[in-house]
Amino acid sequence: MKNVPVIACVYMPARKVQMVKGPARVTVDGTCHVLGCEVSGQTVTVLAGKALPFEPSRQCRLRIALLGRGGRTWPAHPASAGTSIWQDISQKLFAGRRQQQTRTIMLAGGSDTGKSTLSTYLANVALAHGARPCIIDGDIGQGDLAPPAAIGAAALFRQVTDLREVSSSMFEFVGSISPVGVERLVAKKLDSMLDRSRMLGDFFIVNTDGYVAGAGIQYKLMVARELRPDAIVCLGKSPDLLDALRTGPWDVLPAKSSRQAYKSWVERRGRRLDQFVRYIGGSSSRSHSASLAQITFVYLDRIYSPAAEMLRLPPVRQLEPENMKRMFVGLGSSNGVAGFGIVTGVSSDSIEIQTDVEAFDRIYLSDIRLLSSDRAAEVRI
Repeated sequence: MKNVPVIACVYMPARKVQMVKGPARVTVDGTCHVLGCEVSGQTVTVLAGKALPFEPSRQCRLRIALLGRGGRTWPAHPASAGTSIWQDISQKLFAGRRQQQTRTIMLAGGSDTGKSTLSTYLANVALAHGARPCIIDGDIGQGDLAPPAAIGAAALFRQVTDLREVSSSMFEFVGSISPVGVERLVAKKLDSMLDRSRMLGDFFIVNTDGYVAGAGIQYKLMVARELRPDAIVCLGKSPDLLDALRTGPWDVLPAKSSRQAYKSWVERRGRRLDQFVRYIGGSSSRSHSASLAQITFVYLDRIYSPAAEMLRLPPVRQLEPENMKRMFVGLGSSNGVAGFGIVTGVSSDSIEIQTDVEAFDRIYLSDIRLLSSDRAAEVRI
């Protein structure tokens, strides 16, 4: 039996916030903004697991269709939800900004503190100020601009309500959905991505993962030293993280956590699997065969070549043929990652990849296997 949409009509006075969590579709009648993006008279899709604040500047009506499990709507106070909790942050970041002045902003904070939401809001504000924002998404477990295990970057040319509306133009591949154990590699990849993205804009927002407990504090400090940002926005209550970051030459701006950002384990898993499907093409991708004699493998930034010989005496588990089956991989060349795929078969002289990438001679390995190309669970190798 199909889910029947639950329809709600909400009349909103100015300076109030209506939260909508997806899956949902919201039709706006009147003047309203979402994360600094004007949505007056538009229909906004809220993806599953995502919560968006609808903020009217004058009285308006919202027609809200909740489309499935997890979808809900509720009124919220501007002191704890919506963009009003970050207006002082945006004012400090853009106060006195000169035209063509390049700035780099790093976001740090625990999981579900609203880093991706704040990234979207700051990019929308930057556009309103005439800047050219570029977002680098370094959350390798729950990113919006790349699949899990990768880092994505995108320039924004229009305001958006969700970063998953944006197409990334650059990728870096880490190979793990957790930074634990690969902290230095993540920091290196973020610095590389920032350097490569310099041609895309003049206001750079670097979103980081939620690992901030214990050794995660020194990890975030290491990332900051690599990036050398002008300012770090620290979300949520983490006094030890704040103290550590304040030892650097950058400005540190404490920010309130977005309370609507919490996602359950099921929602986080669902959004992660959606990203895998999005970037491997799902049913639209096809099988490509490549000769192992022409392939170079890369795992955790180490190059293994010639590939055929490495498969016979694999130096790492990721190169064992049984482990490679259904492995999620990056594909490209020595110039970088062009796309992604799943290994569907390995023989003594060739490899089969389900992907949209037409040509590649380098395969970036991961520690993730997908049991199928749709919404099946991932397995760590």
